[in-house]
Amino acid sequence: MKKTASQRYEDLQQDRDYYLSRGRACARLTIPYLIPSSSEPVADTKESYPVPWNGIGARGVLNLASRMLLALLPPTQAFFRFSLDEAELAAQQVPPEMKTEMETTLSQIERIVLREIEASNDRVVFHEALLHLIVGGNCLLHIAPEGLRCFHLNRYVCQRDPMGNPLEVVICEELAIETLPQKVQDLIKSPEDDDITSGLIDDITQPVPRRGTSDTVRIYTHVKWERNGQDKGNGKVRWYQEVNNKVIPGSEFSRPESVSPFLPLRMQRSDGQQYGISYVEAAALADLQTVEALCQAIAEGSLASSKVLFLVKPSGVTKAANLAAAPNGAFVTGDPSDVLALQCAKSTDLQVAMQGKQQIEARLAQAFMLADVRDSERTTAEEVRLQALQIENSLGSIYSILTTEFQIPYVARKLDILQREKKVPPMDENLVKPVMTVGLAAVGRGNDLEQLVRFTTTLGQTMGPEGLATYLKPSELIKRLAYSMGIDTLGLIKTDEELAQEQQAAQQQAQQQMLMQSKLADPQNVANAVQTAQEVQNPEPEQ
Repeated sequence: MKKTASQRYEDLQQDRDYYLSRGRACARLTIPYLIPSSSEPVADTKESYPVPWNGIGARGVLNLASRMLLALLPPTQAFFRFSLDEAELAAQQVPPEMKTEMETTLSQIERIVLREIEASNDRVVFHEALLHLIVGGNCLLHIAPEGLRCFHLNRYVCQRDPMGNPLEVVICEELAIETLPQKVQDLIKSPEDDDITSGLIDDITQPVPRRGTSDTVRIYTHVKWERNGQDKGNGKVRWYQEVNNKVIPGSEFSRPESVSPFLPLRMQRSDGQQYGISYVEAAALADLQTVEALCQAIAEGSLASSKVLFLVKPSGVTKAANLAAAPNGAFVTGDPSDVLALQCAKSTDLQVAMQGKQQIEARLAQAFMLADVRDSERTTAEEVRLQALQIENSLGSIYSILTTEFQIPYVARKLDILQREKKVPPMDENLVKPVMTVGLAAVGRGNDLEQLVRFTTTLGQTMGPEGLATYLKPSELIKRLAYSMGIDTLGLIKTDEELAQEQQAAQQQAQQQMLMQSKLADPQNVANAVQTAQEVQNPEPEQ
């Protein structure tokens, strides 16, 4: 018997809750509100969260999320381009002039897609998704024509095949009945429903749910990937919505797997596991726990040390009541030796804790890519640049999985939406492929740039400028430098034909100047020129 979406959600919920508890432990030390203590799929929990004793975890997570957002979806440059398959071009016998025309058309389509992304709120939602990936390790993105939406781990369950490809996702949402479409409300209130309370939140003080405006109902979205074998990309994605164990009419859809609107993302892949592992758990959890304990001890010790107390000898002549009641500057009868200030001699212990905290914070700053330039008068710009390059290289493992699971499917889905809205023409998927130019590709280009600059610098120092100009092709060097920097050279760099035309024009101009100089060097030509000038200035009178 086929199970309903709610039954599948309950079957997979226990496995999901284990990863949810691990993510909750990471959130408690960084940004607690990301993963609430309840595993129920409630959007607004109205829960008070404990505040950590230090802020380096939250600052590091926000910094890392901002770095990844600017690296994967940069606002000032195209993060992808459409590439033509050379083998497919040869198979279709496309002439070179048509290839140039196709590349121009693809550039226009790229600008249209980028313009749509800039006009949407996708970057805001993706930043939220990155926070959940860094802290919890998992999130689900839904790319709809209306925009991008992020589902937290407490609102969906997932099942994958041994290769890590998603097989099934069930989303659970608790929504107010009055916010649903009228046909869904009619389905919920249908008298044919045997259990009218199915899916409603139970009120503790009133066991029978009220049919008021505050009632909520659980909506399940069941997504399944259907593939022919293990070949990823050639299957179908089918989904439908369900309420009170009934399929909502008109909610069943399907799309090709390559343009799936549902993207279950993971921060780090682990073979055989249905969910991913967070960056905090993998790289910073132990240090965060240690620095949390040290910060708490330092704060409590500092508060205890700052408390001012005076001890009075019980057998002395000085009365504690007289000291407490005396105003500032008053005269009190007593013996100074009877009064002693209580001191907490724990400064050495606190100093040890402070030194340990500073060492751990330095490791956390490195883990969260917090750029900490060495404080020195001899710090050079080259040192700062190399440090920034090392930080970008350390993100390569993170970029690799997000490029595969987010960037490429995201661009394909956006292009599919624009094609169905008739904003861009349809394209052959076998001929045109989106290629990412940022993220992991940018890290590779950064290494290429570093090696290319070192090569040319070493060659120039060894052979001199003359040898560099003799053996290197300037046009090829310019192209490789521009590519390694991610700069589009279309219309920027002169082509070989333009350089040949300019060189030919310069030669013709030089020949004309030489001809003029040779004519002026002839005395007879000079005399004729002088006579002609005199005749122009002194014309003969008319007879």
